[in-house]
Amino acid sequence: MRTRTALPIALLVAVAGAAETARPRLQIEDPARSCPAVAGSFVALLDPEWGMVLLSAADFLGGRRAGTASGGALRLALPEAGSPTIARAGTPAAAAGVWGAVYPFTGEHAAGCVAFDRDRFSSEGDLVTYLRWLVDEVYLGLPAAERAERPAFRISTREVRLQVQGAGFQPLPLAGREGATLLFRLPGVERTYLLTPFVLDAGSGRVAAFVASTTQAFWQGSEKQKLGVVVAATGSPGSLADPPITLAVEAVSPEP
Repeated sequence: MRTRTALPIALLVAVAGAAETARPRLQIEDPARSCPAVAGSFVALLDPEWGMVLLSAADFLGGRRAGTASGGALRLALPEAGSPTIARAGTPAAAAGVWGAVYPFTGEHAAGCVAFDRDRFSSEGDLVTYLRWLVDEVYLGLPAAERAERPAFRISTREVRLQVQGAGFQPLPLAGREGATLLFRLPGVERTYLLTPFVLDAGSGRVAAFVASTTQAFWQGSEKQKLGVVVAATGSPGSLADPPITLAVEAVSPEP
């Protein structure tokens, strides 16, 4: 029987990681809020009581001066978050100012932290919309076991190379940056599948891929059916029941 070929359609790089940023990278360790270590242009500490404490080593829309990162403990001058003390805050420089803001959760209240390297936002609303997408849709959409094992999450500009495998069609290679939406079609199926990968651990090539589908040609504004999250690593494929596919990770680029 002839093996058919699945078809990649397009690649849309999400707003998450378009370009390198000149904003200083803030390094945070805060075990009290389930954040062992994370670094990014922005870091958001998630506290079930106070909300999303957004921090950066440079001024940002909606932020105010909250302290100085010098490589040690830091008490943040953010009264609405109880002026929390974090275990360690540092930057590549000897010392740098820290700006912060606090935003409420819109859904689940959780501990942990997220970091991102996107720098340019048109308004405070644009920044907060991105943060809530990253927390509500991505971080809290990960399997609970993955968040428990890796409570610190970062999205940057790492490249991911994947392969979609299934019965009746040849392996389909997909590649793009983390947070990008990769589109493909399966033989004999009148749906477009959307796969969005996020790197959980670059060292082991561990990736979580959010899978959805739509019947509409113009998928960006169309209603999408969420199908699940596939977690895979280099040498350890993951699978999804519907559609019946296996996802293999071929490579994840090094940390930028």
